[in-house]
Amino acid sequence: MARHMSSDLIISQQDSFPICNDEGKAVGVVELFNYSPLNDRAELGIEIEPAWQGKGLGKRSVLKMLRYAKEELALHTLYAIVEEDNIPSLSLFRNLGFEEQTIRNWFREGEKYKNGKLLQYTL
Repeated sequence: MARHMSSDLIISQQDSFPICNDEGKAVGVVELFNYSPLNDRAELGIEIEPAWQGKGLGKRSVLKMLRYAKEELALHTLYAIVEEDNIPSLSLFRNLGFEEQTIRNWFREGEKYKNGKLLQYTL
């Protein structure tokens, strides 16, 4: 499969896209970052305004990014790192077939650390 790398992904190792509601208003962002050309992988991040969460925009956006990463970028793996108490994000990635592992003491919160979840999808 031929690669059609975005210049943003190659130069800055980040590629961002707006998440729009049905009226075309940007209500979030989905992005690829921490691109590793050696390993054909990138990290996937998604953020949606609270008022627009739970309306299917996250699922639709992640599915588009999975297709884009596979068909346009010829990546092998996408992954996300999520706080273990971020139930909406964990549910989203789990429901789309991402495999999950615990990362101990990943996120610092004040003087304490809490675990994260590594969610990985092989394209």
